[in-house]
This record gives sequence, C-alpha cells and structure tokens, in this order.
Amino acid sequence: AFAFVETLQTYVIDFIQHKRPDIEITPKMNIIIVTGLCGVLFLIGIMYTTRVGSDLLDVADHFCPTYCLLFVALIEYVLIAWMYGADKMVQDIKNSAPPHWHKYIPAKFAAIQMKFIGPIGIAFIMLMALIDEFDGDSLTANSSGWKTYGGYPTGVTIILGWCPVVLPVSFFVISVIRAHMNGVTTPEFNPGYVEDVKKANTSQTASTKDETPRVEQ
Repeated sequence: AFAFVETLQTYVIDFIQHKRPDIEITPKMNIIIVTGLCGVLFLIGIMYTTRVGSDLLDVADHFCPTYCLLFVALIEYVLIAWMYGADKMVQDIKNSAPPHWHKYIPAKFAAIQMKFIGPIGIAFIMLMALIDEFDGDSLTANSSGWKTYGGYPTGVTIILGWCPVVLPVSFFVISVIRAHMNGVTTPEFNPGYVEDVKKANTSQTASTKDETPRVEQ
C-alpha cells in the first residue's frame, strides 16, 4: 500500500513539475498531495467493503493484474530494447556495476533477451490470456444473457474490468503518438557520464581493497 501511494505521488509531482516548472515541491505540498491521494483511494475502496465487495474485488483482481502488468512489461521491453537501445542498456548496467563484475554480465544474451525472448514470451502469454478471456471456461452467462467473467453483470465487468485496462493503454498510445509528432526522442548517450561512473567505481574498489584486513603469517 505504501509503495502504491508513493508511486502515485511521484506521478503527480512529475506532472506538476512538467506543467509548472516554477512551482517548488515543498514538504507541505507533499503532505497535501499524499492526503489527497489517500482520500481519493479511500473513497474508491468503500465499495469493496459492501456485501458485494468480494465480487467487485474478484473482477478488478482478474483484469488489472493480468492485462495491465503484462502490457506494462511488454511496453518496457519495447521502449528499453528498441527505442532506447538494448546495447545502451547493457552498457548502463556495466557502468553501474563494479569493474570486476563486468566479466559476469552476458552482454550478447542480455541484448537478445531484451529484444526478442522477453517481448515474444509476454506477447504469447497475453494472446493466450485474451483467447481464454473470450472463449474459455471462466465465461458464464449472466442475467442479461451475455457471457462474462464469472457471470458478473456486464456493467461491472466493463467498468471494473476492461476500463482500467483499456484507458491506461489508450492514454499511453496517445502519449507516444503525440511525443513522436512533437519530435521527442530518447536521451543521447553521454560518454562523460560513463567516465565519471567508471572513476567512481574504480575509486570505490580501491578503497575497499585498502580497507580489507591483512592476516599476518
């Protein structure tokens, strides 16, 4: 719960700083943001405390973790491996690791995994989940005659099931299209930053060796 609230808090702060860079995020403003988020989440959660709360939670828990997480993981693979660059990502990992760890990092396999193995595997799982969603054993005819997950009412399935999946996906696709039209690209690789990280890692490794106690024979 704390991690979820902090994630939403980060989104809100980033949005405010993007729209109004002149506004300083003070501790008082952070309190207001967190209080507002907790209040909204509290109001949303009230419906799960009613007699049908377990059924509503079942619908939300079926759709959101399954499709949202799979979609986010797939998009992360695409953005990192194909937009930012798998080789750049592997190089960033090496730059963040101590020098004596570099030989243990499988650069070629990591790049192949990010470009092909991961995205294909997640896309296959998502495809199988969608096929089962529309033609699987979990579908049951509800009172309206529609076949839905668990036989729940069609409105509940749409509002608590598909809307939390479709809306974020649509928002992401629209944002990517707008960013592409406005010429927004991924940040360029900065060799100077790499050298600074290497120097810091080297000095850290040297200090660690100096602090290692020696055993006298």
